[in-house]
Amino acid sequence: MKYQILEAFKVKTSQGEMELQPGQIIALQSEKALKLLSEGKITPIEKVAYKVYSEILQAYLWVVDTDDDMHSKRSQGNEEAIYTRKEIAILRKLPKEYLKDIHQIKRVFPMSTIEEIINKVKAENDIGENEDRKSKGKIEDKNATETTSR
Repeated sequence: MKYQILEAFKVKTSQGEMELQPGQIIALQSEKALKLLSEGKITPIEKVAYKVYSEILQAYLWVVDTDDDMHSKRSQGNEEAIYTRKEIAILRKLPKEYLKDIHQIKRVFPMSTIEEIINKVKAENDIGENEDRKSKGKIEDKNATETTSR
């Protein structure tokens, strides 16, 4: 299959090491392309979907390029969770213990899309800080241009 390079990277070939540049087109076998796809270094030129087994999730899942590809794959009757490459890039940054919960959501809501992951601990701390400021009589409204007092 053919892929377009999105981000420069080095490869070892029978002729030595070479650096591939953004915009170049290369041909790779699917197994070799998976890691580069998940790292966002290449993109398929043709429409493609990968069915992979996740050891962490103990389940098969599909990886597609876009939301439209996800909807198309779902309409073909696939029951496994389907993720876009963008979602996989987001998930790769998370601790492994979060992945099972997110995967469960994808299974319950099959047409859902991961847009953003908010760290629950950070969100709770932010709420706690605001509550603490309120109790002291001051809170800063991030949309306002000045600090208000009560």
